[in-house]
Amino acid sequence: MATPSSFPAVALEVLPLALGAAVSPLVLLGQLFNLSQPGAGLRRGWSFAAGSAVVVTIWLGLGLLVAGVLPPRHAGPDPVSAAVRLMLALVLVALGVWILNRSASPGGPSTGPVVPPTAKTPSTSGHPPGRAFLLGLGTMAANLTSLVLVLPASEDLARSGLPRGLQAPLVLAVGLITLLPALAPPMAVTLAGAPGRLALKQLGDWTKAHQRSINATLCFLFALVLGWSGLGRL
Repeated sequence: MATPSSFPAVALEVLPLALGAAVSPLVLLGQLFNLSQPGAGLRRGWSFAAGSAVVVTIWLGLGLLVAGVLPPRHAGPDPVSAAVRLMLALVLVALGVWILNRSASPGGPSTGPVVPPTAKTPSTSGHPPGRAFLLGLGTMAANLTSLVLVLPASEDLARSGLPRGLQAPLVLAVGLITLLPALAPPMAVTLAGAPGRLALKQLGDWTKAHQRSINATLCFLFALVLGWSGLGRL
């Protein structure tokens, strides 16, 4: 018989994974690039966040759908969950090794100059929100480390045995936390104005300089977390 988990226990399992998914230099730098364009307003920032939100919603939806057809969790060993976590831990190790072995040229932000930095013409009032949406969509879709951490969170939620009314706030929390690198910059500009933009520029410069080490550390750290958790469920 399936053993429903308590709300606090499930929250302690999934929220740390969401926090790891939120550590995304790729998405953060993409949003900072988006907001740094000449004439960029908050519409572009929120459009980028909306594009990222579409991807995270798809991840969560697919993860919950697939995990929902798996056997429910039982008290004691859980080989299904263990296999998922150990497999994803190996994926993170492979990603971390790949990041460290990349040549210096791709080491900069993958967001690239999607919108030409010299675009100072009045046309910035036309297409940029749509371009910002696509930029948010693309950077989040390319953010494999966040995907690998959202999947086990989805699996834990779908197989927790919690009523849907209790699952929903946790699903929302996982989604919003994962979206922090896309949501926080426009929120900072909204609340702090010019000082917020200056702080974001400094954060962007630091993140750009350490992007590879941040990503690699994240991969290896959460590979250990998922690996340890997977072994504990055998």
